[in-house]
Amino acid sequence: MHRFSLIGLLGGFFAAAVAAQNGPVVAEAEFLSVLDETHPAVRESAEAVGRAEAAVLEARTFSNPELGAVREDPGGPIGQTDILVSWQLPGVERGPQIEAREGEVEAARRRFNHEFLTHRLAMRAAYAGWAVAAARQNRLAAQAERVESLAEREAARAKRGEASGLEASRLQLAAATLRSRVALAGVAGEEARAEAAAWRPGLPVDARPVLPELPEAPSLAGADTLIRAARADVAAAELAEFATRPIFASPEVTLGWRRQDRTPGAADGPIFGVAWSVPLFDRRQAARRSSGAALEAARARLELAERESISSRAAASNNFTRLAAALAEAREELGGVEQMLDGAEAAFRQGEAGLTDLLETHRSVTEAELAVLDLHGAALAAHRELERLAAAQEGGPGS
Repeated sequence: MHRFSLIGLLGGFFAAAVAAQNGPVVAEAEFLSVLDETHPAVRESAEAVGRAEAAVLEARTFSNPELGAVREDPGGPIGQTDILVSWQLPGVERGPQIEAREGEVEAARRRFNHEFLTHRLAMRAAYAGWAVAAARQNRLAAQAERVESLAEREAARAKRGEASGLEASRLQLAAATLRSRVALAGVAGEEARAEAAAWRPGLPVDARPVLPELPEAPSLAGADTLIRAARADVAAAELAEFATRPIFASPEVTLGWRRQDRTPGAADGPIFGVAWSVPLFDRRQAARRSSGAALEAARARLELAERESISSRAAASNNFTRLAAALAEAREELGGVEQMLDGAEAAFRQGEAGLTDLLETHRSVTEAELAVLDLHGAALAAHRELERLAAAQEGGPGS
């Protein structure tokens, strides 16, 4: 393909990038505002809470009575009819079992809040990726436009015999290279926008993100949500283990009415009965061993969560501090890039610098600005990790 045809083709991608700047602006706060109890991700995470609440309801519900009727010797001299109602009385373990299930609800709600936070951080990551990709495309498009303008000016000078045609061609080639990068950045930006749109339905195709400023580091005081959930799990497991200690089951009480048909006459009277399981063989050994193992596992999970939290907090805090300082320093160093480019172009036009120096200056500025964007994205990711670890306040819909 001819070089000028290539420039024209890539110019279409550049025009699309410029047209996208006219779309509606969607800030990060607006993007995150759709995350509430109606969001599909939040509704899916609520299943565990619903199951735990159902377990509490089951533990609180008394067993159903059994109603029976027996008719003996219906054609004989003495017919007998028994109407019986049997009911298993609540056992002494009922109270601890209810408390254990209630503790599991608390743990499930804390985990639900952690899942809510996870969804929020995933949305922040998707938005940041979209914003960084858009900023990268915009930066490359602006640089391509500047080099293209310079190439057109030099091409006009070459036609008048005031400049070298080779230098004009090299500038056009540099502009085409930048437009190729604009096209690739546009593809990456569209992929990032699609990921963001999966979290926020109805996101306009031409919507524009705003690169978020780096927030302040959150406080890491207090236990995070997962540790609180693990502690609730331990408390529930202790109650569940305590509920398995009694070896005597509650008795089954039977009440009824008996009618005997005799010839002549009939006799009626109440029936009382008690059935009680004798713990001769099954002394709930298996239940106690199972609950004991569950308790030890819950304690181990709590210990692991505490260890991970301590080590992760130190690393996350150091990373964020380092990246935030590096970003601030890089931004300060890039404060005069426009003046640098203007000076390099003026020196080239006046013959004080060659084309190679001009192109190297443009390349260095572009790469430095893109590196700052990458650093900004890494700093935002480090802040999201701090937010995850600093979740001492229960902020989700389940709190």
